[in-house]
Amino acid sequence: MFELSQRDKKFIIAGTVFLVLFGLVWFVYLPAVDKRTMLEKKVVSKARDLERMQALERIYQQHARSFDQEKEAIERRGPRFTLFSFLESLSSKSVVKKNVAYMKPFSQEMENSDYIRSRVTVKLQQVYLKGLVDFLVRIETSPQGVSVTSLSLTKSGDKGQFLDAVIETQTLALKEKKGNRS
Repeated sequence: MFELSQRDKKFIIAGTVFLVLFGLVWFVYLPAVDKRTMLEKKVVSKARDLERMQALERIYQQHARSFDQEKEAIERRGPRFTLFSFLESLSSKSVVKKNVAYMKPFSQEMENSDYIRSRVTVKLQQVYLKGLVDFLVRIETSPQGVSVTSLSLTKSGDKGQFLDAVIETQTLALKEKKGNRS
């Protein structure tokens, strides 16, 4: 065999060390860095997903509490409750009865549910702000589970001292059982 010179041995050793280091960097270090970057992105993504899930859980809990309150209100007010008559009595108590132009009831059945959504649109003409606010507060703070879903206001009167208001209200009510009629 032939003998390698000292210089050639150093060159081969240096080349081998270079190839080993290059292989370690290329096949071990760079994939590990890429994997770490990918995992960090996944951690950030999963943290964002967790925050979204927690926010959705809070919203769900609020809706569940709201529904439970609605259910309690339905049980409290009894089967003879109607939103129309309730709003009519509130308008008398808050001195806006003479300003009621119309009250339009509307019911909507909810799919896969024992409830219907009862709505009434009330139009008030030339009402003072104080009377309107009193009427709205009585609606929103009533224990019957009625809420205002929409409110539209316009100025009226010669000097704009009155308001015309269209108020949409709603509540849930139990569907009447078809087999229970006597």
